[in-house]
Amino acid sequence: MEAPDDDPRRLLGALLRQARTEARLTQDAIGHAIGVERSGVTRMEAGDRSLTLATLGAWLDKCGVGGLADSAVRALWRVARRHGDGDEPVKTWFVGWTDAEVAAWTLRFWAPLIVPGLLQTERYMYEVFRAGGHPHDRAMQAVEARMARQEILNRDDPPTVVAIIDELVLSRQIGSRDVMAEQCAQLLKVSEHPSVIVQVVRGASAGLGGMLALAEGPRGSVLLSGSLLEDIVTADVQQVRAAAAIVDAVRGAAASTSDTRVSLGEAHQRWTA
Repeated sequence: MEAPDDDPRRLLGALLRQARTEARLTQDAIGHAIGVERSGVTRMEAGDRSLTLATLGAWLDKCGVGGLADSAVRALWRVARRHGDGDEPVKTWFVGWTDAEVAAWTLRFWAPLIVPGLLQTERYMYEVFRAGGHPHDRAMQAVEARMARQEILNRDDPPTVVAIIDELVLSRQIGSRDVMAEQCAQLLKVSEHPSVIVQVVRGASAGLGGMLALAEGPRGSVLLSGSLLEDIVTADVQQVRAAAAIVDAVRGAAASTSDTRVSLGEAHQRWTA
């Protein structure tokens, strides 16, 4: 097959499209298999949208690609990730977290500044990205990538998610008052999800140093820690244990789930007043 150009992202997209067509699958069929809308499949095949390693594996499995061809496509995926690091909504360094997140059986978040990404509404996350300096188009791409990550909560076997949120997050205006009211309503709704636990922390805590997220799964634990310049993803045992101890300490100081729901309801009322 003739390469579309020397852009590895577009070459990867062309190979994915070829695998799908040779397997006699429609875009709707492959989209259903990987949990992506048809428009997302179109963009992946055009090289305009990145995909996680887990999504790539699901695509190749559905198309019956194995052996050397599987290894070659995965190698090209790694090259495409590095090539797209300057303008893709998911950075190369962040792929380690998204792969751990999609495979995790437990996810724990400590959020002292903003609502954790998995629990954000579409409008709230857009305003977060805009506040971070993203122009409209890139913010929309980042929103699309984050919304796709939220699909793990709709799986038949979703991970257990523990989200510990500083009470100030509920008072920090991101976007309009309507955006905040919608976000508080979303937190109330998601707190009823059978695999999601939301707890609010009032006052000082052991987690004042910044955001922490832990993914625990079949390959061990992965830590995502927040930084003003760039977040850090690591599986270093010592750092993971230290972070886990902080998250446990913060959760020990958090309100109960029932009291948290009261706080969320009050915050929602304040933003709708």
